[in-house]
Amino acid sequence: MKKNSLEIILKVLEILNNSRNLSQMLNMICVSACQLTNADNCFIYLYDKENDELVLMGSSSIGHHAVGRIKLQMGEGLAGFVGKERKIISISKKAYKDKRFKVFKNLKEDTYEAIISVPIIFKDNLVGVMNVQHKNEHKYTRNEKTILKMLSELVSGALERDWLYEQYKKKAEILENILDSILDENGDICQKIEMMIFKIIKKPVKVIQDNKVQADIKSHYFSVILSDKNLTDEQKKAILLILNQADLIMKNKKLKDEIEERKLVERAKGILMKYGMSEEDAYNYIRKKAMDSRKTIKEIAESIVILKEVRP
Repeated sequence: MKKNSLEIILKVLEILNNSRNLSQMLNMICVSACQLTNADNCFIYLYDKENDELVLMGSSSIGHHAVGRIKLQMGEGLAGFVGKERKIISISKKAYKDKRFKVFKNLKEDTYEAIISVPIIFKDNLVGVMNVQHKNEHKYTRNEKTILKMLSELVSGALERDWLYEQYKKKAEILENILDSILDENGDICQKIEMMIFKIIKKPVKVIQDNKVQADIKSHYFSVILSDKNLTDEQKKAILLILNQADLIMKNKKLKDEIEERKLVERAKGILMKYGMSEEDAYNYIRKKAMDSRKTIKEIAESIVILKEVRP
C-alpha cells in the first residue's frame, strides 16, 4: 500500500474512533474514498432493512441536496443491483447508459462517465453500498477495487452501529410524540394507537380496547388485528412496544382516576360527617346513592361536593 493511501486509511480510523455524528462520518468516508482513487465524487447508500431499500445518506459533496431524499428499492439502479447481488460492479465509461443505472433528475453526478459500486457488508448483513464516480473515462484497477473493498470492510461495523442507532432514535422520537398525543384525552385512544403503529411499520391495523377478543397481537388492555399477516419479527416487536407503552398510559390514567375518586369520596364523607354521620355511615350513604341512581361512587361524591360549594 502506498504511503499516501496508508495515511488516508489511518485518517479513516481516526474518523471512526472520534466521530459521534453519522452524517459527518459518512461524508468524511466519501471524501476518503475519492482521495484513495482520485475520484470526483462518492455516494454512500445505507440499507433500511424495514423498508427493504437503500437511502442516500452520505456524499463527498458535503451538504448535498439529495442526501436523505434519494431511495432505491433492492435491485433498483446500480446501487440496488450491487446491494442485492453483494458484489463489486465497475463501469469504465458511459456508466449512465448501463441498463442497471437509474438517472435522477437534477443530479449532475449521473452524467459522470465511470463508476465503481461496492457493497458494504458486516457479518453477512448488508449495511449499504458505496458508489465512487469519475467525470471522465476510468478503468478501475485491481488495486483500486481491493482498497475500496478494504475501506468498506473497515467502516462497515461502525456504520451499521450508528445507522441502527439513528433509525431507532427516529422511531423513538415518533413514538414519544404520538404518546404525548395519547395523553391528551380528546379523541379515540385506539385510533391514536393505530396511527402510531402505521407511522412505525407503514401497515394499517385495527386496534380494539379489549384483550379478550380474538386477535393477532394482545396486551393487557388492547388487541390488534393485522391486515397483513406477513409481518417481520421486528415489526411485531414494534407493535408490542407501542401496546406496552399504551398499557402504561392506561394504568397511569386508571391510577390517576382512582386517586381523584378517593379524594372526592374523602371530601364528600367529610361534608356528610358534619351533619352527624359516622365515617362508615357516610361511605355507605354514598355507595347506596350510587347503586340506586345507577351512577358511579365518584359521580355521587362529586355531586355532594358541588352541592356544598353551591350551598355552603
